[in-house]
Amino acid sequence: MSFFKQFPNIPYDFDRNGIFQNVVNIYRHVRPLKAFADELNTYTFYQVKNGERPDLVSYRLYGTTEYYWTFFIINDFLHDGLAAWPMSQEKLHDYMAEEYEGVVITTKPSPGDSGDAGVAFGLSPNSIAGRFTLGETITGTTSGATGTLVKKNTDMNQLVLQDVSGAFIGSSGGYGRPSTATENVNGSTDQDNVNTYDVYNYIDAPHSYYLIGDGDRRQETNANFIPGGTVSNILEFQTNRSYLFEANEARSSIKIIDPRYIGAFVDEYQRLLNND
Repeated sequence: MSFFKQFPNIPYDFDRNGIFQNVVNIYRHVRPLKAFADELNTYTFYQVKNGERPDLVSYRLYGTTEYYWTFFIINDFLHDGLAAWPMSQEKLHDYMAEEYEGVVITTKPSPGDSGDAGVAFGLSPNSIAGRFTLGETITGTTSGATGTLVKKNTDMNQLVLQDVSGAFIGSSGGYGRPSTATENVNGSTDQDNVNTYDVYNYIDAPHSYYLIGDGDRRQETNANFIPGGTVSNILEFQTNRSYLFEANEARSSIKIIDPRYIGAFVDEYQRLLNND
């Protein structure tokens, strides 16, 4: 059974000429059934295998490919459709290579002199807030490296560059560790400039910071990155690569309707979907 075959038809005048055609009402929606939601034994969990499609999971569980749509109904994170379905390892690697291509320059803002006019306007030394324009060329004054600015993450003090030529200079030791080498970088549009702190490949750049020893990895705020913060010397970070792997792994565990109840669930869902 195709998912949309369950939806009721409605008359619709496409040309507004009084001639109506029957079309599928794809905007009709039914939340998971309360009777089923209240019954703990109705649901169980399934670990999606590498590269396993929704129709194959349906066949493995229910002996038919027709119930693939139930996964997208009962899992909130799958309401965005196939885009939220766990990727195969191969597809995940391709996604990371395409979406996280480039280099990240991180900076280390400092409060600066209270008499500095720039500080009064929020432009702390080495802060990227209020500086740089997307699309401009960033150039390292020492290395001569260049790259196009495609994204700014002010909370993480990150400039994301693509089409990079050369190698920008920065410590590779990680945030909170002494930087062994830095350089000044300039923007081509307004001649904004900051000093680098760390330079990473985008995929291996920090996704979020957390306190060393914090098993829950609670994210720390930007205030803790500023020198003088009480915990700035004991922060660690999770890379974009690690975050994407963990997020994909978490999506691989999906809630399913127990095979004993799948028929009753589908019947009730279809009844409610077509109930005026």
